[in-house]
Amino acid sequence: MAGGKGERFGLGGVEKPLLEFAGKPLVAYVLAALLQSQIESVVMVTSPYTPCTTRWARSSGVPVLRAPGWGYIKDYRWAMTRLGLQGPVLIISADLPLVNHQLIDKIIEHRAEVESPALGVYLPSEFCEEANVSPDLVLRAGTKLLVPSGINIVEAGLSDQLQQETMLVIRDESLLYNVNTRDDLKRLTRKLAKSDAAKIGMTTTA
Repeated sequence: MAGGKGERFGLGGVEKPLLEFAGKPLVAYVLAALLQSQIESVVMVTSPYTPCTTRWARSSGVPVLRAPGWGYIKDYRWAMTRLGLQGPVLIISADLPLVNHQLIDKIIEHRAEVESPALGVYLPSEFCEEANVSPDLVLRAGTKLLVPSGINIVEAGLSDQLQQETMLVIRDESLLYNVNTRDDLKRLTRKLAKSDAAKIGMTTTA
């Protein structure tokens, strides 16, 4: 999903999926992870709010569909109907640059083990707090406080219905870096800098 307005950034014309991190647009990292995973096919869903992202996808040879821009859930339901999809469909935001194919495969395999048609991936609220991350949305599930990760699997044939959801609650650091604000991007950049410094230290020690 790459059709959001990115209003909280105030990017001055730069669409959030194309915001550069370490020399590549955010959406390129998500796309690479999907293409390395067991996903059968990938379609980038954009909107009238992200025309440059649409052009980027086409020039990169990525199948792209421009949704009406009605909102995240309405747009992915529209896209599944327009594409005539059936069976399980993984939906992922374009602003998770640290996600990897191993995690995507783990989520897919977990969905295959459960009986409910939908799977939502969540982080424990305390996991975010431990990492000094302030989530935009926190949900209560019984006694637990959970944060949506931006990854879901739904049954395409039931896209117009309320689907019973199984919650997969995981502590995965890559999902902490959902880039919605400038502070999120700064935090991600610091994370990369620390990782690079650690690698240099290991090389020097060796």
